[in-house]
Amino acid sequence: MEETLTRPAPAATRSPRVVGSQRALQSILGLFWILDAALQFQPFMFGRGFVNTFILPNANGQPALISWLITDVGHVVAPHVAVWNTFFALIQLAIGAGLLYRRTVRPALAISFVWVLGVWFFGEGLGMILTGSATALTGAPGSVLMYGAIGLMAWPRRVEHSAEGRSSRNEITGIGSSAAGRGLGGAVTPLVVWSGYWLLAAVLFLLPDNRTRTSVSSAIVGMVPGQPGWFAHVLNSVGHWFSSSGTQTAWILAVVSLVIALGPLVARRPHGYLLAGAVLSILLWVTGQGLLGNILIGSGTDPNTGPLVVLLAVAMVPTRLPSVYAWRSPLSSLWGRRPAVAVGSLLALGAALVLSATYPAPAAESASTAMAGMVGMSASGDAGSSPSATTASCTSGNDGTARSGLDVNNTPYMIMSGNLGMNMNGSDAAAAAGLNTTKANWHYTGPALPTALAQELLADGASAPDDIHMASTGCSLEPTFSEEINAVQYVQATSESVAHLANPFQAVAAGYVAVSPTSYPVVYYVNPSIVAANAAAHRTLSPGHVDGLVYAQTPSGSEVLAAAMYLLPSTATRAPMPYGALVQWHQRTNVCGQLTGSGPSPFDVTGSTPCASGTVPKATPYVTMVWQVPVAGGPLAIQPPDIQIVEASVMAVP
Repeated sequence: MEETLTRPAPAATRSPRVVGSQRALQSILGLFWILDAALQFQPFMFGRGFVNTFILPNANGQPALISWLITDVGHVVAPHVAVWNTFFALIQLAIGAGLLYRRTVRPALAISFVWVLGVWFFGEGLGMILTGSATALTGAPGSVLMYGAIGLMAWPRRVEHSAEGRSSRNEITGIGSSAAGRGLGGAVTPLVVWSGYWLLAAVLFLLPDNRTRTSVSSAIVGMVPGQPGWFAHVLNSVGHWFSSSGTQTAWILAVVSLVIALGPLVARRPHGYLLAGAVLSILLWVTGQGLLGNILIGSGTDPNTGPLVVLLAVAMVPTRLPSVYAWRSPLSSLWGRRPAVAVGSLLALGAALVLSATYPAPAAESASTAMAGMVGMSASGDAGSSPSATTASCTSGNDGTARSGLDVNNTPYMIMSGNLGMNMNGSDAAAAAGLNTTKANWHYTGPALPTALAQELLADGASAPDDIHMASTGCSLEPTFSEEINAVQYVQATSESVAHLANPFQAVAAGYVAVSPTSYPVVYYVNPSIVAANAAAHRTLSPGHVDGLVYAQTPSGSEVLAAAMYLLPSTATRAPMPYGALVQWHQRTNVCGQLTGSGPSPFDVTGSTPCASGTVPKATPYVTMVWQVPVAGGPLAIQPPDIQIVEASVMAVP
């Protein structure tokens, strides 16, 4: 595929230089590495937030082995994150500095290749390609992979001279004469990287999750949290433009990506295709990649993929164009030299595009509807990675008390030995956490609640068996040791993430809005931007991105953060259970909502039954909690009665 001539063609013409030398490419790449090192030294990176945001979430949706490896590395890093982060930053700084000095370019690049593979696997989750939710709109296949690819082009090669003493590089035309064409593989490497990136982008744009009606809007609006006000307004406005045209936009982006990918393979002058790719990359960078990603909010590790694709484009601009008569396209050269490779590549591309484009797309998702519509979710389907179990497979628990297991046949009602149920505070024991790890002797130690308040809580928030519907049914297996350890770290990470939101005022300032009556003692809040971001990234149970919060008002008037809440996306075909039975998804069915539509929020509760005029009985989305107050079921309780939530909040107040 390398475009070369043994003699410079008389009709060959020179082309304007942008990044005209390989040395310039090395220096620019070095500056990118130094920028990454500087970002790695941000205060945010020295806390558990680094692990919770940039490592552990990459395990979501991955094949089991990859998920296990990423999770284990996160757990190794977490206890000594400051030490590890310093090491990470120094490695990147060494790579960048090495690229700025000619004599150390090769060792710096050699180290960078190893580093790229590690970061791409553990820090970017292989670009999330294996999850089926990756898209070039948000930066797939990952910026660090582009660092490695451009590093191949920056690798210095020996200069060969012809018999007349002239440099052989002066005889090369086309992409091979560009700065990117002077590294390993000559012109082949930049052509493969460029076309491969854009062909992959086309396939990813057509994945089912990326061609829903609201997929583009969700991806753009999902970048809003934490951004400066002016830029948040821009993202919201642009997202609104694509609020219902995600499917058409995905097809347009896929077609444009195909043209950009194939252009340099068939055109003598690739400038237009390189320019189109650079422009599209900038547009994706400003919108779906949030301009500078999370750099503007102090938690970004790199400027994302867009700028690197632009660097690749300008580095591929030829310094000499071949003559019309002597030129042969790279695609025709490949066809002539290796027809089997050419045919195989075209067939693979066609198959990938057909499979991606014909697989049925899920329901649309957006900031306002991403979590709605969960009422009809099957309760009998596979609910996660945990194997199904029968009653006979259950083991003893609950402080040694014999039991038949966690009976979650549409209710978390606790079944102890025999058929005896357990009652707490005059309400059903819906406080049971995974595997019945509730405290059998839990009791309220605070002052007695006012009679009127207690009656209100028991009437409207009893959480009785008929009031709770579970996403997973049957008897759950005993959690493994790994699931128990991971669940503990999940609770700790979530609690740390929401610690600064101690009261509703702080929650509102952070973008959360009340989605249940604020006149009631237990109030639910949801952050629509985080919901949209999670929907766009197809992630959940991510401590760095908590969908909602639950606050309880004590009789003394204190507002207490009672729980962090995760919502299950409406596009999910099964409820993820990475911690086995310890984390259960449930929905409340005894609440009221808007008569039509999904309401102003994905979690829309107007009151309890009997419903007021204009509202109807509606189930909430499926949720799971991490309790911040000492409810009987522990931090992973399913849904304690509201009276117990208030009592636990009273006990939590100093």
